[in-house]
Amino acid sequence: MDPLKKRFFRYHLTASLIIILLVSAICQFLWFPQPFLQLDGTWMALLMLAGVDIIIGPLLTLLLVSSKKSKRELSLDMAVIVIIQISALTYGLMQIEKERLIALVHYDGVFHLVPQKILAEPLNSAKIIPTLNLYQGIPLVMISEQDVDKYIQQTQNKLVPFLYALENYQAIDIEELTKFTFDYKNLPEAIAKRYGQEYIFKRITGKRRSAVIVFNQDMLIADIQLLPKADK
Repeated sequence: MDPLKKRFFRYHLTASLIIILLVSAICQFLWFPQPFLQLDGTWMALLMLAGVDIIIGPLLTLLLVSSKKSKRELSLDMAVIVIIQISALTYGLMQIEKERLIALVHYDGVFHLVPQKILAEPLNSAKIIPTLNLYQGIPLVMISEQDVDKYIQQTQNKLVPFLYALENYQAIDIEELTKFTFDYKNLPEAIAKRYGQEYIFKRITGKRRSAVIVFNQDMLIADIQLLPKADK
């Protein structure tokens, strides 16, 4: 193999891996705190993004770089490759960023995930002051049955489902929250061993997986644990 081609390929592959590691860290620790990356399946988009970014840049480098080319030609080739790679990375990040979780909404006994792309406007948590603590900066809100009936009657022609209409969000009501809880007997053994019956468990429904929110006796979130895939 052409030594120059080999060197450029190695450098480009290393740079691509570093970028993907940084993007993965941002997704895992900032945009999708544990376990939300697994709950909504965004890890699949992240995997595709990683694959495309790692493959496109180094592969194009392998195809285009040659010691027979002038410095000007090599510079032009690398500029084109970098532009293509950055464009693909930017597009992928924009799509993943739209899936960021901005609220956990309690309705009909369970919590639902609300991604950023669904809302027409950003959620202003200052207007909705939850009685419970935030989880990783994500507010917990609820929708009452009465508000749902009213919303359906008043907005029959609107396309926004009531679950994603900001005007329906209100602070968590402790009494409402504790009406329908996840039966302790149905908890996976690993979770039951870790948390006793003095805790309160609520289900979160995701696109790919489900989980349980573990509340302590002060109704503060102690943990969120993934449920087995069969228990979605």
